[in-house]
Amino acid sequence: MKYAAKTITGIRKQNQDAVFIPERGMIAIAAVADGMGGHNAGDIASALAIKTLVENMHKNAPGTIRERLINAVNMANSAVYELSFSDEGYRGMGTTLVAAVLEEKRFIAANVGDSRLYHYDGLHLKQITEDHSYVAQLAALGYITREEAARHPQRNIITRAVGTRPIERVDVFECAWEKGDKLLICTDGLYGELSENELTDALGQSAEELQSACDALVERALNAGSRDNISAVIIYNDGENAK
Repeated sequence: MKYAAKTITGIRKQNQDAVFIPERGMIAIAAVADGMGGHNAGDIASALAIKTLVENMHKNAPGTIRERLINAVNMANSAVYELSFSDEGYRGMGTTLVAAVLEEKRFIAANVGDSRLYHYDGLHLKQITEDHSYVAQLAALGYITREEAARHPQRNIITRAVGTRPIERVDVFECAWEKGDKLLICTDGLYGELSENELTDALGQSAEELQSACDALVERALNAGSRDNISAVIIYNDGENAK
């Protein structure tokens, strides 16, 4: 596997996003989190969620990868939720979280919130995760279109988050992928400003330009007017050992 990651503050005063890509020898997992909360709470929530997730995935716990991933997200939820009661400034903090465990022929992804994971097979781009947001619910019920949802004034309201409840539902996806495929994990600060064609163009660049493609995507979202922190992780399946 090859990885690239980029996160920037953008026009905000503080970066409340967090990203993770593995170092050599670590379990092949990548993640993105978009924190929320006053003061430093969003920053702390996203960092704690990813730290707890990764630590739990590295434990030699019993169960399938799917079961271990769900448990790791649940542990992240508990960690953020418990910390939110330790300080008045942390009350109500939470974070989105998308994580993917990578194998040669498949990936297993978990999602809470409205950050996204896309799969690019060299020709087509497919959104794998489903947004846990108010506008996504409206679109699913047929009240608005996906295009209207992208511009809706309440598009930032999320219906699930890590750390805001004692227990949170986790979506899990198991998907096949092949050598040459890529994954994009990103926050709404990125996908909210770029079309799927723009995402596809960036992912279509050669694997040797993975980091430059990631950097360019983030820069393009900023130049397009993103008013949020902007984060992206790109993973390339090179057909070699997943670690």
